[in-house]
Amino acid sequence: MGIGNLSLSEKITGAMKYASIKFQKRPVLMNLEVTKRCNARCDFCDYWKSKDKNELEDYLPIVQKINPLVLAITGGEPTLRRDLADIIKRIKDNMDTIYISMISHGYMLNEQKAQKLLDAGLDQICISVDYLGVRHEESRGLKGLWAHLDQLIPALGKMGFQNVALNTIIMNDNLDEIVPLVHKAKEWGVKVGFSSYTSLKVGNDTHYIDQARQKDLENVINQLLKLKRELKNIMSSDYYLENIPNYFSNRSLGDCQAGRDWVQVTPDGYIKHCSEFPIFTHYSEYNHKEVVSPDCDKCWYSCRGESQAPFSVQRVVELATTN
Repeated sequence: MGIGNLSLSEKITGAMKYASIKFQKRPVLMNLEVTKRCNARCDFCDYWKSKDKNELEDYLPIVQKINPLVLAITGGEPTLRRDLADIIKRIKDNMDTIYISMISHGYMLNEQKAQKLLDAGLDQICISVDYLGVRHEESRGLKGLWAHLDQLIPALGKMGFQNVALNTIIMNDNLDEIVPLVHKAKEWGVKVGFSSYTSLKVGNDTHYIDQARQKDLENVINQLLKLKRELKNIMSSDYYLENIPNYFSNRSLGDCQAGRDWVQVTPDGYIKHCSEFPIFTHYSEYNHKEVVSPDCDKCWYSCRGESQAPFSVQRVVELATTN
């Protein structure tokens, strides 16, 4: 999670808000599900089975209530919302110092749609890419996806999206492709951020990195830390990357602060600790001071790890200098 390609003054203001949020122990990040619907068929997610269309038109009151530094628009697949640009514009026009990103598989995006989102105030597009080539589209169940992304992603950078990023899940079956994906992102002229696989959503354990590959994982992480400084296109914090081997070694990592350092908001305005937990309140009743974090240690999602990164001068500098 980075503040990205903003002006120096905007980065300083963002870093100051980050510091204020950490001191107040409020959520740094708000994950906003604008829909549960999805047209992909990933085996690690079951959102595509949902037919629920109970979605709000206006999410501004929720964002104002929580007032995060970073708003991540997710789904489901957010580009299925025809009013997505309107949702973004209303939030951006009425909030001070908020950085809006969107996570999408990219299948339904084109340059015209992306320009509309850019004009509405979207700061970053994150495109989920877990494999190189047709293997990626096979994992998503979207024929022609790779060829589409191979054309789309470089084009987005050229049209004004200076903060396009790949969103890549580190797991057993793509471990050998992680470093090549960083180089592919550099070739495309975009960044890359990492998350770690968990089976919490659908109980699929096949993607976990087991003990037999622990040394391979540690080697990959060391390469990422090196490439972060050489290529300057890796957004993940050192703190997040360095904890990935510990997470996979134990299949757990304690002290989750879900619901406090970050929150998940459903399409109809309810609050969850995170995407894998049930609703615990309506947004109108949310009070960060009263939230009890769940007794869970089974994930190391980037939303958790980056939000929980210890407040330090190094972290503020990382946020303010992400290019």
